Amino acid sequence: MIKKLPAKKIGMTSAFDDNGRTVPVTLVQPLAVVVTEIRRPETHGYSAVQLAYGETTAKHIRKPRAGVLRKAGTDLNLRSSYETRQEAGDFDGIEVGQQIAPEAVANWAEVRVSGTSKGKGFAGAMKRWGFRGQARTHGDPDNRRPMSNNATDPARVFKGSRRPGRMGNEKVSIKGLKVQSYNANLNLLAIKGSVPGPTGGLVWVTVTAESVAQSEGQEA
Repeated sequence: MIKKLPAKKIGMTSAFDDNGRTVPVTLVQPLAVVVTEIRRPETHGYSAVQLAYGETTAKHIRKPRAGVLRKAGTDLNLRSSYETRQEAGDFDGIEVGQQIAPEAVANWAEVRVSGTSKGKGFAGAMKRWGFRGQARTHGDPDNRRPMSNNATDPARVFKGSRRPGRMGNEKVSIKGLKVQSYNANLNLLAIKGSVPGPTGGLVWVTVTAESVAQSEGQEA
């Protein structure tokens, strides 16, 4: 089973849980992937699966990537690829050239979602770090500016100081997110809570726990 899939963030909405309460959910659309190579410990020194995704036209595929796709035996023009680590015994049912459908997420119960957070440009200390600001009395002309920069003898700003600067546009991972539901007809995965990134952005969904029914079926 492939444990990590790319997905497109659709947006947020709300849904009802088993107790009838309204919960916020994020809708993501898993993308289909194709297995292009299987890396085994005896040949590569580690266990992993290389997959390609992101269908496009032939003119946007570079020759090295086209060669990898031809070697895998697929006719799809996929512009990107990634690797996901697999246990040595998890290669059952995985073959080079195999297309992994998005429906593979139907039995996922808990996931970790990674993505690039929204870039907010240059931000002040209050917005960037949540400072409460200076006292709003005695005629202070600007109570949103940061406080003292501490010691002046070194004549430099210490690394790690929480100062104004660029905010966002960095990799963020959120663990322990529960899967609310999966709609196979629309290919939409509803995840409880929020996930990083803008609407329409690429996120990575990694399964950390499967549904109880699926686990019991595998044990049987």
